[in-house]
Amino acid sequence: MDDLGIAMQELFDERTAELLQDIDRSEPHIFSRRHEKKMQKLFKRQRKPYFKLVCSASRRAACIAAAIVIVSASSMSVKAVRETVFDFFTSVFSDHQVISADTGSNDGYPDTIEEEYRISKLPQGFKQQYHNRTETMVDIPYYSRSSRILFTQFTKDSFRITFTDEAKMQEFTDTDGQKYQVVITEYETVCIWDNGRYVFMVSGSLDKDKMIELCRSVKPQPQQSQNAG
Repeated sequence: MDDLGIAMQELFDERTAELLQDIDRSEPHIFSRRHEKKMQKLFKRQRKPYFKLVCSASRRAACIAAAIVIVSASSMSVKAVRETVFDFFTSVFSDHQVISADTGSNDGYPDTIEEEYRISKLPQGFKQQYHNRTETMVDIPYYSRSSRILFTQFTKDSFRITFTDEAKMQEFTDTDGQKYQVVITEYETVCIWDNGRYVFMVSGSLDKDKMIELCRSVKPQPQQSQNAG
């Protein structure tokens, strides 16, 4: 019997002993004839060589089943088990703040840029200025006459952004359940999110709702377009 089975059996025996101590033995109890016949059959079965094996196996199975129920109930009471982890860290220093990704959970995250993403629905008047790509980052600014939007795609390990200590941090979840880290500075709004493969950042002078619309329009590009740059 493993440690879990032993622990559960000891708990079962302890609770049974407590229950027996609570029974009032001041008055004798007369068992029915039907009960006595059942007990006699049980005693006969107990004398057979396979009884101990069957009994211990069933008790062990019951203990394991009870343990599974207890663990399941416990996990459902923990918020982190039920909800997707928002895996960005914000470090606050005396004169600046740093946002970085949780690099301890990199399953499914490529080490280099394997596919490029773009903002698919730009506001009217914005045009791409240039396209910069490295092994771990894609950087694309869009300009209009009076405004700028910057789109950046990172590998998870390469993501690390610094803001002044005056920047305001908040979390936002859209209607699809995607979570964003929103940073509001004196000059722009910055939205950061993780799609399970890459980390993205969109910054600009638009208000938060319009910035979130831009984020939601970010889509992977066809392979031919990526090769064309």
